[in-house]
Amino acid sequence: MKSARQIIIALGLAANASLAISNTGLADCGGLFLLHMSDKQFSAKSCSVRDSFTVNNFDVYGAFHHIAVQSRYSENWHMKSLSRLNIGSAGFTSHFKYVSLGVNVNTLPFVSSTLSFHREDSLFSASASIARGSVELGNIRWMPKQENDIINLISVDWETHVLYRALSAESKINNHYISLSLTHVKTLPRNPDKEYYIRDSAGVLVLNGNYAHKFNHSRLDAGYTFADADITLYGIYHNENSRKRFLYMPLEATLHLLYAQWKQELLHTHLEYAHISGKLHSNPNRFFETLAPNRALPPSVLKGISFAFLQKVFRVDADLDAFAVIGGASYRRHFGHRYIFTPSAELDFFGASGKTEIDKDIETTILTSHQHYDEKILRRLKSIGSVLSLGGEIRKNGPVSIALQYGISQIIPFYIDYRDYNANENKDEASHDKPSNQSGSGNSGSQTSSTHSEDKKGTLEKNVPKLLFRNGFATHLGVSVQF
Repeated sequence: MKSARQIIIALGLAANASLAISNTGLADCGGLFLLHMSDKQFSAKSCSVRDSFTVNNFDVYGAFHHIAVQSRYSENWHMKSLSRLNIGSAGFTSHFKYVSLGVNVNTLPFVSSTLSFHREDSLFSASASIARGSVELGNIRWMPKQENDIINLISVDWETHVLYRALSAESKINNHYISLSLTHVKTLPRNPDKEYYIRDSAGVLVLNGNYAHKFNHSRLDAGYTFADADITLYGIYHNENSRKRFLYMPLEATLHLLYAQWKQELLHTHLEYAHISGKLHSNPNRFFETLAPNRALPPSVLKGISFAFLQKVFRVDADLDAFAVIGGASYRRHFGHRYIFTPSAELDFFGASGKTEIDKDIETTILTSHQHYDEKILRRLKSIGSVLSLGGEIRKNGPVSIALQYGISQIIPFYIDYRDYNANENKDEASHDKPSNQSGSGNSGSQTSSTHSEDKKGTLEKNVPKLLFRNGFATHLGVSVQF
């Protein structure tokens, strides 16, 4: 009911604003329900109102966006993440004979500007963009599965400060179109005045190239995107006297994306391939543990819990490798003249496979003894399925053009196989005693337990009917006014 009210309000604001001051207004709301299971959940919704008008060589626009993203994951601890953003933005673009200048300001706060150069014959154009601001990525909450008086909740805020720079160039030769772009995103670490927070230091590089050829009644596009990310996350506990790091996660990731699509007036086809790989590295040095729960607790709590718990830390190495292929076609058709009804249908087929290898080293120091427990986990996912999308648009043409759009999409899996192998079936902790003044970062002297693979989760294929509508489901409603 609350979402319905938001949709009605957004549509009303768009209609009023468009009729009052502009020649183009648009409002839309959408929801994505990607995952809803007992131990994992991810959903998102958004509503936006946009308005624009043109005066001489100036394009002026304004917008308001509401975005909410919620996720949950359970393994030993419950982790919940919630992000709500209300973003108002305004900007303009001024067009001159060879140069265009655009500026955008929003309430995140974030400021961006773009300067572009173009020839009169559109043979070549180039642009440079720069932006800077901060984004509140949300709140992350850790809760133990079994509540206790010692650790009941850790609530961490995450705000990132971004510097964005991009260069792009385009060329049109007869019916051939070529474009290249380079984007670099950097985050600037900050220490806010909060009790718990995530601090990040990231560098992301994106290269993109596209080629297109326009035929008489159709167009062929193809492109490649490469992205490389180097990110370090720090979890910080801050009290009056000090700042303690309880989380340290250096991450590396690369993405390769290839796509091709053919567009005709009523029929569109496409094919995409994506490959992603990632690494999480552990650090053997003290104060660089992946997770040190004792440093996330205030001094008053530390005095009341056992010394064994205080010295338990986790070092994690992880490798991710996954790929996906998706292809399909969409078709739409127009009916009517004054009132035009355009139904559309799209059917895509996909195949995906991925695995994650996790090596978790749990260290516990009790007085002069040092214990190691090494846990190795292998997780595999294979999936084959389809994505069905149905939609429609009703448009009234005239001096004032009004259009109403609605669409739904559903992932329909044919086969899902998820397996979770634990190489520590007997779970006997291998330990080795040594003086407390020796380094405990290595595994020297620790005994290795006998191991073999064990299927913990099995397959999810038999539960496929229960996954529909609550998993992989999306919906969208929009209205536009133009005159």
